Amino acid sequence: MLKEKISRVLYLTLLVVSFIPTCYGQYKISGYIDTEQKNKTVYLSLLKYDEETMITENQILFFTETDSSGYFEFKGQLLSEKDKLYRIHSNINSIKGLQLVADNEKSNFHNFIFSNRDTIYFPKSGKNWFSESKNSNLTDKEWKKLKSFEEQLEKNNAQIKNKEAQQQAVNDFAEKVKAYSEKNIKNPLLKLLAFSDIKRNEFNIKNDFEKNEAFYDAISNSLKNYYGETSYYIQYQDEISKISNVILQQKYAFHKKLNYALAILVFIFAFISVFQFRKIKTLEPKKVKSEISNLTLTNQEEKITRLILEDKSNKEIADELFISLSTVKTHIRNLYAKLDVANRHELAEKLKNHPWD
Repeated sequence: MLKEKISRVLYLTLLVVSFIPTCYGQYKISGYIDTEQKNKTVYLSLLKYDEETMITENQILFFTETDSSGYFEFKGQLLSEKDKLYRIHSNINSIKGLQLVADNEKSNFHNFIFSNRDTIYFPKSGKNWFSESKNSNLTDKEWKKLKSFEEQLEKNNAQIKNKEAQQQAVNDFAEKVKAYSEKNIKNPLLKLLAFSDIKRNEFNIKNDFEKNEAFYDAISNSLKNYYGETSYYIQYQDEISKISNVILQQKYAFHKKLNYALAILVFIFAFISVFQFRKIKTLEPKKVKSEISNLTLTNQEEKITRLILEDKSNKEIADELFISLSTVKTHIRNLYAKLDVANRHELAEKLKNHPWD
């Protein structure tokens, strides 16, 4: 009875232990390198989105050696559960350092999208190591479709020699890849890789960002929703922030120059206004003097005008000239009309510099 209980506990323990890797995912990367050299070192690297053709020691996660048949294998549970960009590679020869080779005769690396729950297998493929693969990751399959689409676009543009036409081809490539991304791609990492391909093709990202900021914001939101504020999202935001800052600095510089120009214009306008005002003030007495000299005043009106300037009242003027008060008022009304004034004060101001005979 006791033996049966112990056997049952051991069975359940083994079952639980075997089930744990399945719950959390377990990756496997394996295959062959077709070479006569034994104990070849094979490297597995984690890449940033714009490092497809770049190699550094910082990228390397793990390394292993091939056996006598050229077989290698990586497996475990330490990779990310999210889709990320990886590289498998092995140096062609035994020189120190790391090397990436990709030409018509041979290649020594392969970039692929992978996660902790996936498997990928590389069969022997002659001198083009890792060129053939069987990857369970669905996003990697979609990436191959994107690459095929881009290669066809580049093939169509390869024969263009004219510089202006080449730039137009670059713009055309970017617009078509953007349209493909918006229509066919859901995965945020693929959107990011499409952006990287556009950028690498010498497309003017800054100008396009100013015209179509929504496209770049959509990538940012997609990355944040999938990865959170980590890894690819942070790298992308850093790059987009730099572009945005350049645009803001250029706008600031433009507005600064515009403000300087406006300040100069305001100064010139103020100077002209002051000059014109002084000119008008200088001419105004001459104009008034000319107008007064052209007036025809009767002898009696001149007498009344002089007495007004001496600050005589209407009654005093009437007594001095031996005329009635109503006659004085009539003469004054006529003077106001001729001199275009409304009262004694305005009349005095207008005639204060008038030379009397």
